[in-house]
Amino acid sequence: MKPSSFSVPGFLTRRPVVVGVVGTFLLSLVLRLLFLEASMDRNWPFSIFFYGDSRFFHTYALDWARGRPAQASLPYHPPLFPWSLGLLYQLLGEPRGSAHPYKLSLALLNSATVAFTWWWWRRVLGVRWSLLAAVLFSASFGWLVLSTTYSNEVLYVLFLSATCWLMLEHRSELPWRGAVLLGGVMGLGALTRAEHLHLWPFLLVYAWLHWDRRAPVRAQLVRWAGAVGVSLVVLAPWALHNARVLQELNARTPELEPLPVVAPVTVYGPINFAMANHAGATGGFTPDLVNGLGQDGRLDASNSSQRHLLLHGYAEGLRWMGEHPADAARLLAAKLGRWLDGLSLGFGASNLPGGLEGARAPVDVFVPESTWLKWPLALLLLVGAGLSLRAPHRVFSLFTLVLLHRALITLAFFGYTRGMLVLFPALLPLLLLPLKAFTDSRPSLAGRLPALASCALLLLWLEAGTLALRGPRDFMASGSTDRVSGKLIQDDWVRLWPKP
Repeated sequence: MKPSSFSVPGFLTRRPVVVGVVGTFLLSLVLRLLFLEASMDRNWPFSIFFYGDSRFFHTYALDWARGRPAQASLPYHPPLFPWSLGLLYQLLGEPRGSAHPYKLSLALLNSATVAFTWWWWRRVLGVRWSLLAAVLFSASFGWLVLSTTYSNEVLYVLFLSATCWLMLEHRSELPWRGAVLLGGVMGLGALTRAEHLHLWPFLLVYAWLHWDRRAPVRAQLVRWAGAVGVSLVVLAPWALHNARVLQELNARTPELEPLPVVAPVTVYGPINFAMANHAGATGGFTPDLVNGLGQDGRLDASNSSQRHLLLHGYAEGLRWMGEHPADAARLLAAKLGRWLDGLSLGFGASNLPGGLEGARAPVDVFVPESTWLKWPLALLLLVGAGLSLRAPHRVFSLFTLVLLHRALITLAFFGYTRGMLVLFPALLPLLLLPLKAFTDSRPSLAGRLPALASCALLLLWLEAGTLALRGPRDFMASGSTDRVSGKLIQDDWVRLWPKP
């Protein structure tokens, strides 16, 4: 018998999916490594293009890695990302002047997310269009930034991608295995970003639209209820921790109205709503309302004015909106504008076509001065959402529901540019759907168009490699400065431009 010999062409033919997963992972990872190599902030625990909550994440993770008992403080941030960062600190050692190893780890995670997302995108987009979507995800400037810095979006997008996959996999009938997996992913997603828990009603609507009417109704209802129950079980340990903390805070301030002890993830809903909807609100995150209540802008449950917002923030925000409907309407438009700015971020290490001159809003990602790209993409997105409601493309309605969920969250709270970026697993299929629908009736274009677009985008890897060989790029920055140290206040607006 002749010994079998390994053949590369034979392997590519026999294992195309494996090749696709490995290829998209490596493509994504290489571009992130090149981007980091050309970045002046590669050793910093944040990015010049996104500061966010990096300082909090680093401090929390360090305490967690060292096993320090945490003081009872308001559960304001979801815990899963700082826990994950703390685990990295334990595995790789605590930071010693460089955050580069941890940024590489996050780049690996996001590259795996791109590969995993391509794997299930094939079922709705087909191989060629899904490869184009994966190249777009890999080359997105916004994701080059978020995947190489301390941001919980890098973890959350994995859970959102897994949620979409499970819903598509079990849209007509949910088995018990799928119910457990979906509930677990939803719970972990909520521990990363609390609003993920509010995605449940939208998922249930999608399941109802695609329900196989031949499946036993009662059994399906029990399994969906079981999926929701599993997500609550995942949240239970953290909810119990929050209850103990809130009881302790209430015991310290018996003279104040008690805080509710039921907080599955965080307590920030009411106070964030109040900060997002008042006379000084801008549409993005601004802590001015809390800053004016004392404590040097720090959130303190013993402050009676802040306690009032923690308890009655929804009522305060709604009261202002009812008394100032015109201002509220303008504010809602500003929130949507900030959110849609996520579509103005381009591709590659140079953020083409918008460029690298722009500004970074508080707790948000960089936006270029040139934002024209968002308008054609917003139109394409609306067309894709409309097509998803038609019978031939009804499977895409899941992505429209995910988009609607995020739009409502944006209107209620803050308009975040990064809030659009986290939708990439749902966003890219909707953006490509009009082009896919157009070429489906034109066989000569159906294969050629996505292939040519993918090949053209690969030039961005060549550009990133050239920039990496030149060394780190320098940038100039301006903004508010601290009166004592004279340093830039990173939590405020910062304008950025490449150093001449």
